[in-house]
Amino acid sequence: MELICKKSSQNFTLEETMTSTQEENIIVCAYCNNYITRPSKQIIVNQSFSHIFANPHGNVFEIGCFSQALGCRSSSISSFEFSWFPGFSWQTCICSLCLNHLGWIFSSDSERFYGLILENLIFP
Repeated sequence: MELICKKSSQNFTLEETMTSTQEENIIVCAYCNNYITRPSKQIIVNQSFSHIFANPHGNVFEIGCFSQALGCRSSSISSFEFSWFPGFSWQTCICSLCLNHLGWIFSSDSERFYGLILENLIFP
Protein backbone atom coordinates (compact mmCIF):
# COMPACT_ATOMS: atom_id res chain seq x y z
CA MET A 1 0.00 0.00 0.00
CA GLU A 2 1.33 3.45 -0.88
CA LEU A 3 0.38 6.76 0.67
CA ILE A 4 1.16 10.21 -0.65
CA CYS A 5 2.44 12.72 1.87
CA LYS A 6 1.14 16.26 1.34
CA LYS A 7 4.51 17.72 2.36
CA SER A 8 6.26 16.00 -0.51
CA SER A 9 5.59 14.78 -4.01
CA GLN A 10 7.33 11.53 -3.04
CA ASN A 11 5.29 8.34 -2.54
CA PHE A 12 5.83 6.49 0.74
CA THR A 13 5.08 2.93 1.77
CA LEU A 14 2.92 2.52 4.88
CA GLU A 15 6.04 1.59 6.91
CA GLU A 16 7.90 4.72 5.73
CA THR A 17 4.85 6.83 6.54
CA MET A 18 4.66 5.44 10.08
CA THR A 19 8.38 6.11 10.60
CA SER A 20 8.06 9.63 9.21
CA THR A 21 5.02 10.32 11.40
CA GLN A 22 6.89 9.15 14.53
CA GLU A 23 9.92 11.31 13.73
CA GLU A 24 7.83 14.42 13.11
CA ASN A 25 5.38 13.69 15.95
CA ILE A 26 2.28 14.46 13.91
CA ILE A 27 -1.14 12.89 13.48
CA VAL A 28 -2.25 12.36 9.88
CA CYS A 29 -5.41 11.44 8.00
CA ALA A 30 -5.72 7.67 7.61
CA TYR A 31 -7.11 8.12 4.09
CA CYS A 32 -4.52 10.41 2.48
CA ASN A 33 -1.71 11.05 5.02
CA ASN A 34 -2.51 14.77 5.22
CA TYR A 35 -1.25 16.53 8.36
CA ILE A 36 -4.19 16.91 10.77
CA THR A 37 -2.83 17.80 14.23
CA ARG A 38 -0.21 16.95 16.84
CA PRO A 39 -0.38 14.73 19.94
CA SER A 40 0.38 17.84 22.02
CA LYS A 41 -3.05 19.22 21.00
CA GLN A 42 -4.92 16.38 22.78
CA ILE A 43 -7.18 17.72 25.53
CA ILE A 44 -9.45 16.42 28.26
CA VAL A 45 -13.16 17.17 27.87
CA ASN A 46 -15.63 15.91 30.49
CA GLN A 47 -12.81 14.06 32.30
CA SER A 48 -11.60 12.12 29.23
CA PHE A 49 -9.63 12.46 26.02
CA SER A 50 -11.69 9.80 24.20
CA HIS A 51 -15.46 9.34 24.11
CA ILE A 52 -17.81 6.83 22.47
CA PHE A 53 -21.09 8.19 21.12
CA ALA A 54 -23.89 7.07 18.82
CA ASN A 55 -25.62 9.47 16.46
CA PRO A 56 -29.42 9.44 15.94
CA HIS A 57 -28.96 6.94 13.07
CA GLY A 58 -27.25 4.44 15.39
CA ASN A 59 -23.72 4.92 13.99
CA VAL A 60 -21.16 4.60 16.80
CA PHE A 61 -18.02 6.74 16.86
CA GLU A 62 -14.99 6.80 19.15
CA ILE A 63 -13.62 10.31 19.13
CA GLY A 64 -10.60 12.00 20.66
CA CYS A 65 -10.62 15.65 21.72
CA PHE A 66 -8.11 18.16 20.34
CA SER A 67 -7.67 21.89 20.89
CA GLN A 68 -6.49 22.38 17.31
CA ALA A 69 -6.68 20.49 14.02
CA LEU A 70 -5.20 22.62 11.24
CA GLY A 71 -5.69 19.83 8.67
CA CYS A 72 -9.48 19.88 9.12
CA ARG A 73 -12.11 22.25 7.84
CA SER A 74 -15.80 22.57 8.61
CA SER A 75 -18.25 21.17 6.10
CA SER A 76 -21.66 21.99 7.58
CA ILE A 77 -23.59 24.70 9.31
CA SER A 78 -23.52 24.82 13.10
CA SER A 79 -26.23 22.96 15.04
CA PHE A 80 -27.17 22.36 18.69
CA GLU A 81 -29.43 19.45 17.73
CA PHE A 82 -28.33 16.09 19.23
CA SER A 83 -25.07 17.60 20.54
CA TRP A 84 -22.93 15.11 22.46
CA PHE A 85 -21.61 17.94 24.62
CA PRO A 86 -24.35 20.03 26.31
CA GLY A 87 -23.95 23.74 25.65
CA PHE A 88 -21.86 23.13 22.52
CA SER A 89 -22.98 23.40 18.92
CA TRP A 90 -21.33 21.13 16.37
CA GLN A 91 -20.25 21.18 12.74
CA THR A 92 -18.95 18.23 10.77
CA CYS A 93 -15.30 18.53 9.80
CA ILE A 94 -13.43 16.94 6.94
CA CYS A 95 -9.82 16.46 5.90
CA SER A 96 -8.69 19.58 4.06
CA LEU A 97 -6.98 17.43 1.41
CA CYS A 98 -9.12 14.35 0.64
CA LEU A 99 -12.44 15.68 2.08
CA ASN A 100 -13.16 12.50 4.09
CA HIS A 101 -15.20 12.93 7.27
CA LEU A 102 -12.84 13.16 10.25
CA GLY A 103 -15.17 14.32 13.02
CA TRP A 104 -16.79 17.43 14.43
CA ILE A 105 -15.95 20.90 15.66
CA PHE A 106 -17.70 21.68 18.96
CA SER A 107 -18.20 25.33 19.93
CA SER A 108 -19.69 27.23 22.85
CA ASP A 109 -19.62 30.95 23.63
CA SER A 110 -16.19 30.57 25.24
CA GLU A 111 -14.66 27.32 23.94
CA ARG A 112 -13.95 25.41 20.76
CA PHE A 113 -12.49 21.94 20.27
CA TYR A 114 -12.31 19.15 17.71
CA GLY A 115 -13.80 15.69 18.30
CA LEU A 116 -11.96 13.55 15.75
CA ILE A 117 -12.82 9.95 14.84
CA LEU A 118 -9.84 7.99 16.14
CA GLU A 119 -9.97 5.23 13.52
CA ASN A 120 -9.68 7.87 10.78
CA LEU A 121 -6.31 9.07 12.11
CA ILE A 122 -2.77 7.66 12.13
CA PHE A 123 -0.94 8.42 15.40
CA PRO A 124 2.84 8.49 15.82
